[in-house]
Amino acid sequence: MRFLPLILSCLILAAHHSRAGQPGLILLWLLAPLVLLGKRRWMDLALQLLMVTGGGIWIATTLKYVGIRQTIGQPYLRLVAILGAVALLTALSGLMLNLPSRRRQLPADDPVGSGLGAFLVTCFVLVPVQLFVHPAGLLAERFLPFSGWTEGFLLALYAGWLSDRLRDQRQVKKLRPRVWIAFSLVFFTQLILGLAGMDKFLMTGKLHLPVPALIAAGPVFRGGGFFMAILFSASVLIVGPAWCSWLCYIGAWDDRAARAVKRPGRLPRWRPTMRVIILVAVMAVAFALGRLGVGTATAGMLAAGFGLAGVGVMVFWSRRTGHMTHCTAFCPMGWFATRLGKVSPWRLRITPSCTNCGACTPACRYDALSPEDVAGRKPGEACTLCGDCLSHCPTGNIVLRFPGLSPNHARTVFFVLVCALHAAWIGVARL
Repeated sequence: MRFLPLILSCLILAAHHSRAGQPGLILLWLLAPLVLLGKRRWMDLALQLLMVTGGGIWIATTLKYVGIRQTIGQPYLRLVAILGAVALLTALSGLMLNLPSRRRQLPADDPVGSGLGAFLVTCFVLVPVQLFVHPAGLLAERFLPFSGWTEGFLLALYAGWLSDRLRDQRQVKKLRPRVWIAFSLVFFTQLILGLAGMDKFLMTGKLHLPVPALIAAGPVFRGGGFFMAILFSASVLIVGPAWCSWLCYIGAWDDRAARAVKRPGRLPRWRPTMRVIILVAVMAVAFALGRLGVGTATAGMLAAGFGLAGVGVMVFWSRRTGHMTHCTAFCPMGWFATRLGKVSPWRLRITPSCTNCGACTPACRYDALSPEDVAGRKPGEACTLCGDCLSHCPTGNIVLRFPGLSPNHARTVFFVLVCALHAAWIGVARL
């Protein structure tokens, strides 16, 4: 019975949007009560915020009809009283979730900051996409009007769930590879469907090669078109080089290839030099092709060849060494991420009390925690803040740092941000 006002409010809102011809929002309000099954305090708070939004919808509707009635000279006080009461009931229906009987259903250890933070940040990213991006940035909107709101809400819940799970740093090594490969599968499934003729699965209806190096090389070749470069740079400024370990659609496959070996070996010392040489060569070739007026078809074939070479690196080098050699020795964007990441304030630190046990060394697939790195109390240049080492350090001497925050708070804020971007990019990352 304590949930009855909330459920009724959701059903009435679904009926309202049905009458308004907004099918995507009908689905949102029918799904909303299912959040109660999550039995987490942050989910209850997210649902309360949604119900306040529902109250706002009724207020907007009231103002709309009052304007109409004023225009045609009809009375409107009774309309204001009825819809005002509905708005108040809707906004307050979530307060029932604060009752002691509901609190007893929730876990004893149930902090809200991590889950609710990721939920809100994801909403902050996706609401402008839904409102202002044309053609629709959220895929569901392209198939069912107003369903972008439902997709955004579900993605925000997913971000909150993931961030809440990662409060336990032991979960990072289990969850990150799984959600990362799921992100990549969503990305490439949309690409395949787009290639099959379903243009709605492509961002603009025009095809671009799924080669990360083109994020930088493409604008150099064209002399313009900086959208992806700006998006990449913004991501790196927010979460540092974690773009490579959470947001890159190709890196997940290199990670999968590297995990064919349980205990990684050592990479040659010339690996960082090789990455710089490849970076310079790619950018120089892109610049030369653009200035010489080489056609996009020829340039595209060269880019495709570079991408296939990267796949070969994964298959023949990453699978043999257990390290992500495509990301750390071949991909130019890996170099940009780790260097631009120095501008971001996020840092991974090894505390002076480290015992040099070596447990973190085989856990790092980026070859950034060699015995020499650990002895120097600083991860190597290829570190992407993936967080796997946090799960493997038995003494808790590897920590995330952010100015002004304790290590525990820094870790919480970092995973709030990275989970929110990860979820948001699932919704908008398309070619």
